[in-house]
Amino acid sequence: MPPALDRAVLEALFAMGDETLRAALGAQLEADFARLRAVLEDGTPYEVGRAAHELKGLAATVGAARLADMARSVDAVAQGLSTVALAAVTAPLKAEISAVLISLAEVVADTPRP
Repeated sequence: MPPALDRAVLEALFAMGDETLRAALGAQLEADFARLRAVLEDGTPYEVGRAAHELKGLAATVGAARLADMARSVDAVAQGLSTVALAAVTAPLKAEISAVLISLAEVVADTPRP
């Protein structure tokens, strides 16, 4: 299975700024992924659909292609699902967000400082 995150994509984003910007971007990405994971955990079908929609764009931006694809699938069906079905389709998505967060933390820690 390919990695959760394409490091080259994220490193290119981090390379656009100085250390302060990289730290702020890393913290913001971690917060955004954690916020969206929380909505997937406790949100209504409508909220989950909106979170999945936002997640697919965020994931694509940072090189998390598998997460973007998964979020696209959930976005397409979330609003029509029962609570039980919603929990079943969001479980793999939440696990993938956790994998992306681990990879994100590794890239942040490994990003060279000027």
